[in-house]
Amino acid sequence: MAQFTDGVKDCLPTILGYWSIGFAAGAIGSVSGFSILQIGALAALLYAGSAQFLFYSLHAAGAGMLSIVLGVLLINLRYVLMSSYMARYFTQAGTLQKLVGGALLTDETFGVAAQRGSRHGELPFAWLLGLNLTAWLNWIVANLAGAWLAAALPESVLEGLGFSLVSMFIGLLLMTWLASRTRLLEGVAIAASILIVLASARLVGVNLVILLATVGAATTATLLQRAMPASKTVNE
Repeated sequence: MAQFTDGVKDCLPTILGYWSIGFAAGAIGSVSGFSILQIGALAALLYAGSAQFLFYSLHAAGAGMLSIVLGVLLINLRYVLMSSYMARYFTQAGTLQKLVGGALLTDETFGVAAQRGSRHGELPFAWLLGLNLTAWLNWIVANLAGAWLAAALPESVLEGLGFSLVSMFIGLLLMTWLASRTRLLEGVAIAASILIVLASARLVGVNLVILLATVGAATTATLLQRAMPASKTVNE
C-alpha cells in the first residue's frame, strides 16, 4: 500500500497538465457533436490526448473509419517504443502486470517512471499502478468536465466555436514545431503533406488523401534526413 501511495504522490506534479489538455479535449469533443458519455468512453479507452484531438479532427472532416483508425494507430506507435524501454524495469513482473503497466502508460507517466527506474533499476508494480491510475482517472474527469461545460453553453455560442477544433490543432502543431530541434525536417514534412493534399483532393476520396499525405510526408522527411548531415537537420 505504501508503494501505491508513493506512486499517487509522484503523479501529482503532472495533474495540471492532464487537466489543461483533458479539459480542452472534452470541450472540443462536445463541439464536434459527441455526447458526454461518448467523450468519457473515448477518454477512458483511447486515453491519449493527441490521438483524441486527431480523432475529433478527422471525424469533423468527414473521414472514414479506416482513416481514423490508421491515423490514431500511427500517432500512438510511440507507446510501443516507450513500453519496450520500460520493459527493462519489469523483468521480474508477471505478464498481466506488464500488460496493465503498458496499457496505462502516457508521455507524462513514462517520464516519471523512467526517472525512477534509472535511479533504482526496477519499478514496483504497486508504485506504477498508483502513478498510472491517478493519471488515468484525472484524465477522464478532465475530459468530462470540459464536455459538460461545453454542452451547457448556448447553441449560438457553440456555433461560434466551430473554428476551435481546427485552431486547436494548428496551435498544437505550431507549438510542437517551434520547440523542436528538427524544424527543417518537420517543415519539409508539413509542406509535402500540403502539396499531396492539394494534388490529390479532387482525384481520390478524403480517406485516401489523408493516408497519402501521411505516408508521403513521412517518406519525404526520412529520405531527406538520410541524405543530409546530422548537423543540417538540427536547428540549434
